[in-house]
Amino acid sequence: MKKIIVSVIFLSFIFIYKGNAQDLSFGAKAGLNVSSLGGSTSVGYGSKPGFHAGVVGEIGMSDAFLLQPEVLLSLQGSGNGITGFSNDINLFYLHIPVALKYNVWDELHIEAGPQLSALLGNNLDDFELGSNKIDFGLFVGAGYRLNDNFYFQLRYNAGFINAIEDVTSKNRVLQVSAIYFF
Repeated sequence: MKKIIVSVIFLSFIFIYKGNAQDLSFGAKAGLNVSSLGGSTSVGYGSKPGFHAGVVGEIGMSDAFLLQPEVLLSLQGSGNGITGFSNDINLFYLHIPVALKYNVWDELHIEAGPQLSALLGNNLDDFELGSNKIDFGLFVGAGYRLNDNFYFQLRYNAGFINAIEDVTSKNRVLQVSAIYFF
């Protein structure tokens, strides 16, 4: 599994390097998550705060389109709404999203793309539940470039694979992010 993830990251950066160097930027990304697991009402999923952080590349494809591959660590899951953090479902993922960004107006962009995720850790053993180690989903969002260095995003991610084995439990995550481009 680690070999696959490292290979995908390596190939992404080779692709970035082979692109037009004048239209290439790298940056650091961090932000807040509000996540839940969509599906079965018998489990009673609630929302849970979390975080994400990682690195991004931005490749200018034309005046209107940009490609933004990312590698992120993300804490998400679901709150149970009873007593707080100790009873939440905690899922720690490595995400590899690739955003296609379209410049709508001045510095405003809309974005969408696929996201491949690998589960790095969880607390599902506390609930006597099993987990799926891989997730795949799509995201949509919008972003605003404040200046050459700062970019802000709002994004919604929807996973297609159940996070918990044999239970309808698809990842649903709302993200608010800031990116600093070097």
